[in-house]
This record gives sequence, C-alpha cells and structure tokens, in this order.
Amino acid sequence: MAAWELGTVVKLFRKHTGLSQAGVARMVSIDQAEVSRLERGLKQIRDRRQFVQWTDALGVPEELLGLLPTADPHTPGSTGRQGTGDTGARGYAALPEGPGQLLLPAGRSVSTTALPVLTLPAASFLGDSLRLDSRPELDAWRTMPMRALVVANRTVDGAVRQFVTDARPSGVRATASDPVDIPAAYELDDLTYGILWAVSGFEVALLGDDEVLYNSLASLTASPGSLLASDHGLTEVSRMLIGSETAARYILGHRDHLGDAPVFWTREQRGEEAATWLFFRHKYQYLERMAPRRPGCTRGRGFCVPESAVASSPAYERVLLFLAIALMESFGIRTWVTDDGGFAHTDGFALSPGRRAVIATWVRTEGASHLAVTARPGALRTFADVTGHVSHHSATAAEQAGQRLAATAEYLGLDASWLGRRCAQLSAAGTERLARPRSRLLGLEGLEAACRFVAEQLVIIPRTRTAPTR
Repeated sequence: MAAWELGTVVKLFRKHTGLSQAGVARMVSIDQAEVSRLERGLKQIRDRRQFVQWTDALGVPEELLGLLPTADPHTPGSTGRQGTGDTGARGYAALPEGPGQLLLPAGRSVSTTALPVLTLPAASFLGDSLRLDSRPELDAWRTMPMRALVVANRTVDGAVRQFVTDARPSGVRATASDPVDIPAAYELDDLTYGILWAVSGFEVALLGDDEVLYNSLASLTASPGSLLASDHGLTEVSRMLIGSETAARYILGHRDHLGDAPVFWTREQRGEEAATWLFFRHKYQYLERMAPRRPGCTRGRGFCVPESAVASSPAYERVLLFLAIALMESFGIRTWVTDDGGFAHTDGFALSPGRRAVIATWVRTEGASHLAVTARPGALRTFADVTGHVSHHSATAAEQAGQRLAATAEYLGLDASWLGRRCAQLSAAGTERLARPRSRLLGLEGLEAACRFVAEQLVIIPRTRTAPTR
C-alpha cells in the first residue's frame, strides 16, 4: 500500500476471496478490462482520492492501511519504483529556484545526461506564454554554448508547475538580454521530458563521436553484413545511427523491387529505439522517400511490443514509442502491434508479398547489421505468415488511424485525450525553442509531423485556454 501497488493488492484480494475481475469491477463501477490492466501493471492509481475509493470498496482495514500516500512515488527523483500508469499533465519533482541541473537518466543505449538549468519565478503570464524579465544572471545563462535550459515557475492552485525552454535565444534578431517568453505548451511533463531526454541523450553521444562518426558515415556502404564500426570505440547511440542509416540505404537501394504496397516489420520495442524515427534526420528522409507513390495505396508496419516491455518502460519512453507509431500513420502506413514475445527476434524486413523480401536489421544486433535480399518461396511464406498473423491479431486493430492511435495509447498505458491535447499545444507552439538540436544529424521534422497528426486524429474538445489559469 505504501508503494501505491494497488494492482498487487487487487490480485491478493481476488486470490483470497475468489472474486472475479468482473466482480471487482462492479464494486468500483469500472470495466473489467480496467481491472485487468491494473493487475498487469499497465495502469496505476495515482490520485489520492481514487486510491481511497478503491481501499474503501475493497474493505481494506484501517490498521493495514497505515499512512496514505501523500505524493506520487513514480516521478523522477522520488524513491518509489517506476510505474506504468496513465500519463497525464502531471509535473515532475520541482526544480529548486536558481542554477542547478536536470538529471536525465540513462537508458539502454543513452547515457545519463545532466543539463544546466536556471529556474526563476515567472514575472508575468500573458496569453499562452510565461515571461521572465531580463536580469544579469539570466542574460549570462543564455550565452552558454552548450545545451542549457531556462525554467519558469508558476504556482497554480497551490501547486508549483514548471515550464522549460532552451536557454539560447531563438530568432534572427533575438539577443540574450531580451525577455524570455516560454510557451505554456512547454510545461515539464512526460511529453516534454521524453523529448528532452531523447534529444539530449542522442546529441551528447553524437557530438562526442563527431570526427570518427563523420568518417564512418563517409565511408559507409550498404553491403550485407557490414560492421557498425564497433572497433572505433563509438557510443551505442552512434552505432544505432550507423546501423539505421545502413539499413535505410539498403532498403532504398532495393525500393524498385518492393512494388507499391510493401509491408514492413520493425524490431523497436521501447521509446529509446523508436525515438530514432523522430529525431534521426536520415530516418525522416527515408520515410519521405518510401511514402506510397499512389494515392490510396496503403502500406503496413508491424511492431512487437510485449507487455513486459511496456511494464518496464517509464511513461516518457512510452510516449516516444507512441509518437513514433503516430509518425508511421501520418505517412499512410497502417500500424499493427502484437504482444506476442515470440516475434521479438524476427529480423526487420520489407516484404513485397510473393515477390521479394529485403532484410534490414540493426536493432539489438550487437554491432553488426543483418542485410540481405531473398526471393526464396519458403522465406517469403515465413515473412508473410508473420505480417499476416500480426495484422489479424493486432492489439491496436481498428479501421481508422485515429482509432488505432487511441488503441495504441491504451495498450501503452497512456491517456489518449491528454496526448491529443498536449500534442495540439506543442504543434501550435512548435518544438524549436524546446529542444533545438546541436548536431547536424538530428532534426525535429519527425517529432513535429507526429504531433500534428496526433492533434488531428485524437480530436479534443476545444478549450478557450490551453495554459494554466492565472
């Protein structure tokens, strides 16, 4: 109870009472599917009032209840175990005023990143922006050549909410002594935190390898089995970039053999891997070149995302995975998601059914890309069986793109309405002032396209104000 492990409590409750999930659902007036998601760790109760309602409904004795949770232990910087509950517009642990650091945790390939942060109270709130007036410490902070952030504090309904922007002035005529206007869309939450985490982690690794990486890319060939330059001591992120560009070039080189409606299989399971679609510049260019040539020509892409990968991913990574899937849909590529872990080790491929398959695998290949072309009937049948099974048993199956995105959000334990609203806000404000890349290999085109598409597809009720109230 102290760790907000309500899913575990419900499972124990049902074990000792013999009650079904449907029976528990009736007790708390929700759907049985919600109880199932709670028990599997795909949903958590974060609101104190809802927590009390659940314990009352289950009849938890007061002597077992102990002290009720007073804060969410699942936010960065807290001591609780990372959860997988529904994402909302919840803030992270408040950054103290003055200079400090935003510590972004390591991923499986991304290393820990510490961003310099200057946090100040907002001088005013005008329209949809929070303003910080010029002052000596702020002006000096904005001349920092490395990536640094400026954060504005605003107290809303007794709670401190924080809004973050890139410290460097944006615009041709902007100077470090200008007031800083931070869009309310840049509130620090799972969406903006995930963007900063991915861009910063990718950027530090790529800039650190700049010379060796430049030489490796210059000599890159798309030959089968080419090594990912692991002997040069490159970071994992640089190897990811070389591997993905090798695969992209290889598929583009065989594009004419794939027909008008190929189907694809990808190995990305987590936001860290999928974020390469959002931020690696060459991957967005690849999607543009591989877009359907004729109107109404639908392509498909399958993802294998086991529930274990969902449960072990923090919310900001799941948001990145969701946005990468939305980016595919924005290019007219129908997405399928299977939770069957048996497909986790299937090679990535592009398949022209009955004609040819282009194998291009770089995710989780331990330093060597797997590239090949095959027209063997047995191999084509195997790949067709994979895509056929996944397309007919997708956990996110629906006819319309918006419905598939809503189902994807639910599967990933995210709030679809929150995603639609936040992507609409971020799309209107743009992302340049939030996470402008310093590496020429990174871009924001994929992120912006994904946000626009989510805002269009996950229709929300218009609000007169997208920013926090005064």
